[in-house]
Amino acid sequence: MATSAATIRKGRSSASKVRLVATNSVYAELCKRAIKRLPAPERSQVEVKWFRSFAEVSLPTRKTGTTLFLSRLADIPKEMKKLAAHGQAKQLLILGGLPIEAVASRLTQLDIRTPERLHVAAERSAEHLADLVYRLLSGITDRKGKNPIVDAWVEDEQLELLTATFERMSVPLEKLSKVIGTDPEEIKSFEFDEDGRFIYWPHADAHYGWEQFRQLIDPTTALKAQQRSVTFNQKYGAAIRALREEHDFKQSDIKGVTERHLRRVEHGEQPASKAILQALADVTGLSLEDYLKELASRLRR
Repeated sequence: MATSAATIRKGRSSASKVRLVATNSVYAELCKRAIKRLPAPERSQVEVKWFRSFAEVSLPTRKTGTTLFLSRLADIPKEMKKLAAHGQAKQLLILGGLPIEAVASRLTQLDIRTPERLHVAAERSAEHLADLVYRLLSGITDRKGKNPIVDAWVEDEQLELLTATFERMSVPLEKLSKVIGTDPEEIKSFEFDEDGRFIYWPHADAHYGWEQFRQLIDPTTALKAQQRSVTFNQKYGAAIRALREEHDFKQSDIKGVTERHLRRVEHGEQPASKAILQALADVTGLSLEDYLKELASRLRR
């Protein structure tokens, strides 16, 4: 076993938040480059270890922190003992070095059964892989609650997104078509912000972060932050009331919503839930998206 000279906080690794385990020397060097880009407080939370082969990996069991393995598909032997001590570790696996037929047998050896623990990425240049590891470490060690986009790819008419916690989001490309177009090559030509705060399409000058993508999929999520404001709730409630009255409906006519509940919403005493907005959209004969657009236009008047 060969431990990396890049190990941070020598003699104090038990205090590290992230243990980055590379299973070859090339990836160990990429990890060191990524760590050097982190701010000092975050950099001090990370330690790196590397091994000549995946079968040699042996780390002490610790209940705190995150263990992240960075491996090539070819690093995983056909047979190996399960790393029971690291049953909650995450695995960033880079395809390459083996034929596609070898994927299933190698993945079986990892005994990882949940997508929250495994991300399989395409083989890339050393620079791109170092950027990916940096975004991943930046997200894991960040103390400000940011949710960076670590990786993204196009699959089956969807833009797939991955965060540092291996949370995933699928964004239908049709939701983006008005902004970035429909050309397959241009859609795939996005770039990452250095810290993963957003991805960027140069040809359309379009930037989207994790929250913007969420709002694109479900417009009601865009209201959550605003609905914390009393003033906003009052204005929004007034717009809901005006739109209801224009369609000549009484508060008691909204199926699935009590008159008392709707009255509180229209007076700005509580925010409108997605269920209420959907019920109002249904009774006015609009889709939820169009109903929200109509409310938004009234707020701008």
